[in-house]
Amino acid sequence: MKNITKKREYANYNVAMKILLSYKEKYLFLVDSSGRKYDLPGGRIDNVEHNVPLEKILEREVKEELGKNLKYKLGNPIFQFRRYITKKDTYVFITVYTAEYLSGDVRLSEEHCEFKWVAKKKLDIKNNLFWSREEYDAFKKYFR
Repeated sequence: MKNITKKREYANYNVAMKILLSYKEKYLFLVDSSGRKYDLPGGRIDNVEHNVPLEKILEREVKEELGKNLKYKLGNPIFQFRRYITKKDTYVFITVYTAEYLSGDVRLSEEHCEFKWVAKKKLDIKNNLFWSREEYDAFKKYFR
């Protein structure tokens, strides 16, 4: 007799991309609008962007969150994590890329209330500053 296992449903995730922006050995961290959690510039792929190159989508999101005049050089993916957005009852799969700051002023959107450039040595990696244990672990591993 064969052991038949019932196939489970696939998880549904939104997909997002963010950048870890560096400048002179410091990293740009945003603080969400609640003032409680760290975040990075970037965001989700919109439903009309199926044929838009990923780099262009990420560029759109960064401009929305940091202003149109900020320039950076995009690097490679460095880590990934999942985040649950309670108010939208949505799971998001996030890929983080390196990026090198080139020029321009940071002008925050309403999605964030603060930004800070933080040296690796002074980066405060505490679990309560991140959205989940998985996100915290990804940052902790990258910055160790």
